[in-house]
Amino acid sequence: MTDTTNSISDLIEISEDGIAFYEEAAQKVKDKKLSTLFTRLAKAKSELAQELSGEIKAPAKAAKKTAKKAPSSLGELSKVYAGLLKQWPDSASERYLRMAEIEGQLQTTFQKVVLDRDHSFVVRVLAKQYVSKAEVLNKELRACQRNA
Repeated sequence: MTDTTNSISDLIEISEDGIAFYEEAAQKVKDKKLSTLFTRLAKAKSELAQELSGEIKAPAKAAKKTAKKAPSSLGELSKVYAGLLKQWPDSASERYLRMAEIEGQLQTTFQKVVLDRDHSFVVRVLAKQYVSKAEVLNKELRACQRNA
């Protein structure tokens, strides 16, 4: 499996972790506006994961199960979602700050995918579409942080 396929697989996994995180977060918060924002973040990640999954060839998926992956910064982002779920900060401002940091790192990562010509055109377009959606949602998340 190529490094490109590895990174796309990692991005799919991180998106799936983000889906689980934001779905659970939407249930935890009492504010309906926040719950809706978290649901929209989960939906954006779900759409991205589905679309990227369609771009990885079937043999690459099979190889993913058997190949050992080297630790990467992408893998670290996945752990951050899990850690945030386990240690849900009581302080709303701290919670939004950590979420905004995670999403900012992911947005930077997806921007790199957009610029990386080793990825297929379709993957780069999907990443660009996600970056556009994420920018809007992340602005809302930062607004929540400021208002907390």
